[in-house]
Amino acid sequence: MLGGVGLNAQAAEERKLSKRTYVLLIAALAVPMLVKADGLENKAVLTYSAAQSMVEACFADQVSNGYPNVNVFVVDDGGHLLAAARQDGACKACAEIAKNKAITSALYSAPTRVMGDLSFGKKRDGVDAGLPGAAFVPGIVAFAGGLPITTESGAVIGGIGVSGASADEDEQCAKAGIDVVKELLK
Repeated sequence: MLGGVGLNAQAAEERKLSKRTYVLLIAALAVPMLVKADGLENKAVLTYSAAQSMVEACFADQVSNGYPNVNVFVVDDGGHLLAAARQDGACKACAEIAKNKAITSALYSAPTRVMGDLSFGKKRDGVDAGLPGAAFVPGIVAFAGGLPITTESGAVIGGIGVSGASADEDEQCAKAGIDVVKELLK
């Protein structure tokens, strides 16, 4: 019987050692992950408050310049809605266009006007089109009115799309929206 107790004690000690080894192994594996997570860079994020200020600035720009009423969409860098509004009497169909302008600008990190240049050429004759047919990809907008929202260092943190006036007027309204948060983008 004495030999049986010794075996049970030895087995219990091995189990303790095994558990201890297991815990140490997990800890050893976790340390590099913690160090790596600690080394991640901070990422600028567009807030709802900033997005709402951008919408209001677009509306103020539209009023002060006498453009037709507009729709404004502001999205984050993944193309997800942060803020949107439609002025009374603005083109109803243009709300979807404004949304797609914002998404196109955010996801492709370029003004929608550039998408037009790439799709049709600068003179819109197709001669110097770098990506002919890109404008026909569902959801991509290839005319002015959408701008990426970028930090001073060039990181894209969102997009703004305006629609309801002319393409150039839409782009001017979008620029006014970005200008109002310029200090936050530093």
